[in-house]
Amino acid sequence: MNTIRSDLKNGTLRRFYALTGTEDYLRRLYLGKLSSAIIPEENSMNLTVYDGNKTDPIEVVDAAMSPPFLGERRLIILSDTGFLKSSSIIADRIEQFPETTYMLFFEKDCDQRNKLYKYIEKEGHVAVFEAMRETDTVAFIANRLQRFGMRISDADARLLLEQSGNDLTGLSNEIDKIAAYCDGRDVVTASDIREMTSVLSQGQMFRMIDAIVAGNRKQAMTLYRELLMDQTAPVAILRNLINNFFQFSMVMRLSRKGISAYEIAQQAKIPSGAVSRYLKAARNASIERVTAAVEYGRELESKVKNGDLPDRMAVELFLTQQFAVV
Repeated sequence: MNTIRSDLKNGTLRRFYALTGTEDYLRRLYLGKLSSAIIPEENSMNLTVYDGNKTDPIEVVDAAMSPPFLGERRLIILSDTGFLKSSSIIADRIEQFPETTYMLFFEKDCDQRNKLYKYIEKEGHVAVFEAMRETDTVAFIANRLQRFGMRISDADARLLLEQSGNDLTGLSNEIDKIAAYCDGRDVVTASDIREMTSVLSQGQMFRMIDAIVAGNRKQAMTLYRELLMDQTAPVAILRNLINNFFQFSMVMRLSRKGISAYEIAQQAKIPSGAVSRYLKAARNASIERVTAAVEYGRELESKVKNGDLPDRMAVELFLTQQFAVV
């Protein structure tokens, strides 16, 4: 991230960037910054965007070989195409692309052994965006509220973090809602946070996980239906379940190594309160089962994104699978 900041500040843009990792908010933020810096917004005719793993690599190569139209650069954005995990003609032809072609790879998962990945790492820049440490996220909350002329204590910022989770996209939405609710005041309090945090709170997700781990199908499905009744998007439920089970698996692995709860929170960059909840749930779960839940959830999420599966069905398949292995 620091490298990209320096490139943007100095105007020394590289032709190839890969923005990877699980922190979507920061990845999207810097994707936008790089896009705007590479080509002006009004020159969109020189921007080509490809999305999904069905993208044709030959079509990408053809676009990359084309000169810009009435401009200095052509920008190609490739989002979740999988080209940084599997072989493709792009890796074989990239050295031949004209100097006017710039490419941004927006890929959550990559294989560092991949030929194209290695080329970008050498000739461009690979930026990995992962979840921030708790202290950094608390500072993020304070800085964002400061834009609205508001202050918040560290303790209340941690409460917001526990209520909303450490996904910066969701957290930013919650901060904006709270700022609107507190308009006219200069301090955000704990009562404001409890009043305004989303129905899809971290506490609610923990209750779902507790129910799943305990094999309490009725309670889990009741919580799920309540979320739907409150108009929570099924895809948001699925993503939160995946994220929470992934954090659950990290906590279990670190705990097995004899690491203390405090050290787990520091290493995994998970709020300390969340670590305690995961450790409690771990008494009734196996690492194999939790890891399998993450993998299955990601498989379902990919199908939803590619249009192969309705989002609501994906959540219900995920929940059904968890009770099938109890």
